[in-house]
This record gives sequence, C-alpha cells and structure tokens, in this order.
Amino acid sequence: MIINPSVALNGLRDLNIEEGSVSELTPLMKQYFSIKERYPDCIVFFRLGDFYEMFGEDAIIASKVLQIALTTRDRDREEPIPMCGVPYFTVDTYISKLIKAGYRVAIAEQLEDPSQAKGLVERDVVRVITAGTHLPEEPKENSYILSFYPARNITGIAVADVHTGEFNLYETDGDIEDEIARFQPKEILYPASLKEDIRFKDLLRDFYSTPFEDWNFDYHEAFGLLLRFFKVSSLEGFGIDGMEAAVSAAGALLGYLENTQRGPLGFKRLTTINRREFLYMDASTIKNLELMRSLRDDTIHGSLLWVLDETLTPMGGRLLRNSIVRPLLDIEEIQRRLSVVEALLDSGEMLELLRSSLRKIQDIERLSGRLTAGSASPRDLVALKNSFKVIPQIKGILSGFDELEIIQLNERIKTVDGFVALVEKAIIEDPPHSTCLL
Repeated sequence: MIINPSVALNGLRDLNIEEGSVSELTPLMKQYFSIKERYPDCIVFFRLGDFYEMFGEDAIIASKVLQIALTTRDRDREEPIPMCGVPYFTVDTYISKLIKAGYRVAIAEQLEDPSQAKGLVERDVVRVITAGTHLPEEPKENSYILSFYPARNITGIAVADVHTGEFNLYETDGDIEDEIARFQPKEILYPASLKEDIRFKDLLRDFYSTPFEDWNFDYHEAFGLLLRFFKVSSLEGFGIDGMEAAVSAAGALLGYLENTQRGPLGFKRLTTINRREFLYMDASTIKNLELMRSLRDDTIHGSLLWVLDETLTPMGGRLLRNSIVRPLLDIEEIQRRLSVVEALLDSGEMLELLRSSLRKIQDIERLSGRLTAGSASPRDLVALKNSFKVIPQIKGILSGFDELEIIQLNERIKTVDGFVALVEKAIIEDPPHSTCLL
C-alpha cells in the first residue's frame, strides 16, 4: 500500500504529534493513520497477526467500553501512542459491545500473507460495521436498516437486512414514526439536509441514525445504481413504476451498504410491499396492544409475541415477528394458513416428527447470505450442509399429509444434494473458524 505522508499527518492531529516528529513513526503507524484519516467516525480495528489493535483516541475509547488494558506503543517516545488490542478469534464479542455503545467499527484486514509480503503488509478496510449491519444477539430478530426520503406529500421507504438478503421498498402518505415502529430498525438512514430539522431530530432521538449526503437520494443517481446492481435495463419487473421517492430511498440505502460492506451484497431482488395486503397499525397501536413488548418493562415477556412464539428456527421466528405487526387482510390466504395449521394439529405424531427435524436446521437465510457475500467460514458451510441434509426428512414427513396446501408446499421444497455432497467431500465435520492463507 502506498502511504501518503500528508494523509498520515492529518490522522495524527488528534494525538497532538508534531509534524516534525512524523519521520520518527514507523511505516506501520503511518499506514494505520492513513486508514484512520479515511474513517474518522469509526473505531478502526487494525489487524496485526492474531490481534486487532487500536491506537490513539480509538484505543482510549475502546479500552473503557471493552474493559481491556490500555498500553502504549513506542514507549521511548516523549508522548507514546495509546494502544489496546483484542484477539481476532473473539472479535465478534468486542464488536458487539462497541456497537451497543453507539460506535461504528471499521475492520482493517491484512490483504496479503505476511510471510509472502515484501516489506510492509498491505492492509485496508474490508467492511464497516454499524448498528444496521451488525448481526443481532437475538437470532429471531431481523437486523433491519431503514432509509426514508420525504418528497412533497409522500415518503419513500426502503428496508433491508444484509444478513438475510431481504430488500423491501414502498411509499406511504402516513407518519414515518409508524413505519419505524413496524420494522424496529437497528439503524435509520436519511438525507443529511434534515439533520437540523426539529421534527426529524425529535423523531430519531431514540434511534441509531445516520445522515447521508443528499446527492445519494437523487432519483436519477439512485435509479442508475439500482439498475447496475441488479443487472437489469428497467425496474418495471420489480413493480415500482412511478415510485420515485421509494427508488430514491432504495438507491441511497444500496449505496450506503456498498460503501460500508465493501464487498458482494446478497440482495437478489427488490420486493415492493403492497400495503393493501396487510393491516397497517400505527406506532401507538403496536405499543398499546403490547404486540412486541410489554408496557410494564418494555421487554418481550408478557407481549403477544411472547405468548405465540413456539418457533424452532430463526427464520420462523423472524417470520412470526413480521406477521404480528403486519397481519394479513386477504381472507382466502388466512383460510389457507388456518387449514394447514388444523391439518398439523390433527396429526400430532407427524407434527412432533416435523418439529424434531426443524430443531436440526440452523439459520439458512443468514448462512446463505454469508455464502453469497463471500464471507462464509468453513463452519458456516458445514452448518448449511447439515441443515440441507434434513430437507429429505422434512419432505418425507410432509408427504404423509393429504391436505392440498401441504402437498403444494412440499412440492416447492427442493433438495440440495449436490451442495451436500460437495461440502462432505471437501470439508471435515469440525473445521476451524477460518481458513489460512497458503
């Protein structure tokens, strides 16, 4: 990596290091500060061998939040640089604590094998982790990031989950607060020009929110980005003709995620939410009916979700959560669901066999998302393989039902025998967390 001395100088200003002392810094520290200059609003995790190190103000903040020892680098200097570090194999725990404390984390990885490097190992940021892109602790929760763009009397909304590949958009003439209450996003993206608007400051006060430059919400800019990402010549196939505000919100959100994730995203299509298919409740109704949280202590205990949730997989849990805040209006679809539930309850033995099989399935949505993004570990692949191996068992159980809806459901479930065979041949059952450069 080529280090620009002027960039490194800018990164040193917060540490009160004199410009005349820059020559005393090692090439490694110049490399670090050149990266920090580009990510001033993030805690930079700088990979050094088996550790992620933090320096300067980042180290001071991180040591307090993470409760780890604060040391210094170059102790012989008159003003040594503060530093602290965490092991790479436990990094997720530390990142979670920083995200929960309201910080962003930039992961600066080694981009080449240190044993093969000639001179300084090349390093750069491979992704930025924010509240909306971090995996939640509760596996049955979506990690939604919501983008909104107000235009005249309508607001464009885009909602995505980078871990499951879900990407929805729609327009509404209702209150933005109600849309936020329905999705409970981990992060909210909005035009930077609204940052000092009293109405939006009050609305976003209790949420992790990120202002984004207004040009990202420009309709033509957003439209072009969506075309390029989904490799299409028109957005007509997504059913969003004339939805300029929604396209603006979606394009800005996609651009933001490309900037932070710095790699492939697992979105395969845009899904337009048809508000006529669901009952849309306002924020006050969702809160007062205690659909997701109780009024007593603002936890799930005592809520409708707490009463209903007997799901056995993370995918089922997320589906239930979304169904509670967006219940169906289509009577025929409701009746179809009820007929399936009735058939399952009438066949108690097969229902228990089905539940036993479902217990063996891990989070296929998120594991597949990592695979698509190129970040899947060997253990992720084995987890996917073991989950897919259960599919023939499930199909065998479902074939014992004569309910038409279950028969049709069983026909839509496909086995993935080729993937299972490939992983079984290539990866041991208990692989390491990550691969090594050879």
